[in-house]
Formats: sequence, C-alpha cells, structure tokens
Amino acid sequence: MHALDVLGDPVRRRILELLAGGERPAGSVTEVVRAEFGISQPAVSQHLRVLRETGFATVRPEGARRLYAVRPERLREVDAWLDHFRAFWAQRLDTLDTELPVAPGAGAAPAGPSAPTANTTRTSERREERPTMAELLDEINAVHRAVGRRDIPAGASTTVLLSRRYDATLEDVWNACTTPERVARWLTPVTGDLRPGGSYQLTGNAHGEILLCERPTLLRVTWVFGEDITPADVSEVTLRLSPQEYGATLFELEHAAVGDPAFWERYGPGAAGVGWDLSLLGLSWHLAGTGPADPESWAAAAEGREFVVNTSQRWRAAHVAFGAPPDVAQRAAAQTTAFYTGES
Repeated sequence: MHALDVLGDPVRRRILELLAGGERPAGSVTEVVRAEFGISQPAVSQHLRVLRETGFATVRPEGARRLYAVRPERLREVDAWLDHFRAFWAQRLDTLDTELPVAPGAGAAPAGPSAPTANTTRTSERREERPTMAELLDEINAVHRAVGRRDIPAGASTTVLLSRRYDATLEDVWNACTTPERVARWLTPVTGDLRPGGSYQLTGNAHGEILLCERPTLLRVTWVFGEDITPADVSEVTLRLSPQEYGATLFELEHAAVGDPAFWERYGPGAAGVGWDLSLLGLSWHLAGTGPADPESWAAAAEGREFVVNTSQRWRAAHVAFGAPPDVAQRAAAQTTAFYTGES
C-alpha cells in the first residue's frame, strides 16, 4: 500500500500525530481517538494494525501493555514524494515582503488560577503570510493535548499538557523561549531577574519565580495572576525540550494548578489550554519567520474564531479522556469558546 493511501485516513493521521510525541500505550491512543472520532475500540485497533502492517508504526509488549511508536522510514517516502512540489511553495515564500506584525492575541483567559493569558501584542521581523484554514488545522493537529494530575507545593493539582514538534533546532527553540528579546516577539515582553531563584513579570500577564533552569532542556516557573495571592493561587509551568531527528525539537509544556473547583467545572481544561494553544501558534510563526501581518485582526476574524473552536473541541476530547462525562466536557468547551471569541 502506498504511503499516501495509508495517510489518507484521518484516524490514522491522528494516531501518528499522537505517536510523534513518543511511545504511547495502545490504551492511551484508543482513549483519545475514541473521544475525538466517536469510533469503537475494535475500529481503533484495526487502524493500529494497518499502521503496524504497513510499516508506519512499531509495537512492543511491556507487561500487560502494548506500546506503539512511529517508524520514520515510511514517512520519508512521503517526504520524497513532496520533493516534486517544494519549488511551488518555496517560490511563493521568496516573494513575500518582510513586515513587523503584532501578535495573534485574544486577550486574557477567563480569570482563574489555572488560566494563562493568550498572546498579546509583539513584533518581530517575519514574512507576511495569512495562514489558510488547512495550515491552521495542521498547526492544531501538530499538538497533543492531555489532562492529568500532579502534586505541587500548592497541593494536588490538575495539569494541562501540550506537546508538539517544531522544525527548529533545540538551541533555537530554547533561545526563543528564554531570551527576553525573542519572548517579546511571540508571547509578551518579559522583565525581571531572569535566573534560577529570580523573578519575572510578563507584561499584562503572569508573574512568578524561576524554580529550575537547565539549559537547553528544562525550565520551571511559578505562574501567578493578580494580587492578594494565596498559596493555592500559585501554579507551576514546566517546559521540557528534547532533540529529535533531522534537527527538530520536541516541545512539552505542562501547566499545573490547584485552582477553583467552580472555575474548573465551568471551563474545564480549555481555559488554560486554549490560551497555551494560541501561544504555541505564535511560537510556531516566530520560529518559521512567518504569520499574518496583523495577528490581532486575524484573531478577531473567522480564521481566528475557527482556531478557538477547534482547539476548544480538542480540549473537550482531552477532558473526556481524563474521565469527564461527555456532556460536562462539551458544556465546558462551549464556555471556553464563548469567552475566547467574545461571545460570553
């Protein structure tokens, strides 16, 4: 079977996206795919079997679990086939002008200890290119989202985890996330004593302390909004980077917060998750040197709203995989969408 025939199925493409972040148990893959596509467990198993038998995935036993991973050889076939067409988009990029845009921001997230602020105004030298919906869906599909639990100093927390691959070197991604001049281009200006034990302030956004900094793979900070802070209001954000094949980087971000149960019931993981999705999109544009000339207008337009709707639904699926009843997860996703699109 030709590689493109295998990848023509959206379920199999989604499974490979999940595996791109690293080895995963079959049960974990099945939970996410069932939540997102509404198909049965045997149907997911059939797709895993096709990927295994066509050489796109490997499987190995570990006790009672079966762990799946990507085999890159068949994906190289796709890359080789795309070589026939690279000249078309390379030519298009070469004709783009250089602009100094602002950020793809959408204001602050719903007020609550677990919610980061979405992207705000920033500038960087980049090519002006308004992304198509197909390109935005690629960005959405590039991210694996999960909800979990972890103890932090504030107490037993709920976590949102986003992971994706960037086609940029480990050093480049690390510098983009830790150099103030570059952080300002895709997130928001940052000031402070930027060293372990020091403090930071994101303009119009969170502030906190730098807990860990292990260049170029690990950064952990406290994440605090507002004033009159109690210990339970102090959440943690952890960034992990690891090198991948062909000079790429695996980016993993975890936001752990104790939070307010009523806030979680209303918004679920999407309050924090959609804000971080917008930030990861801004980072992607920054690393690629592209993006819309006026990201704020983009965020208010149909494409920006569709991005929020899609990412809210992805967090709904992660919420269900975490154990939330589907109707509860759907209501929370609708509330999150309404806030980020200004309809609440």
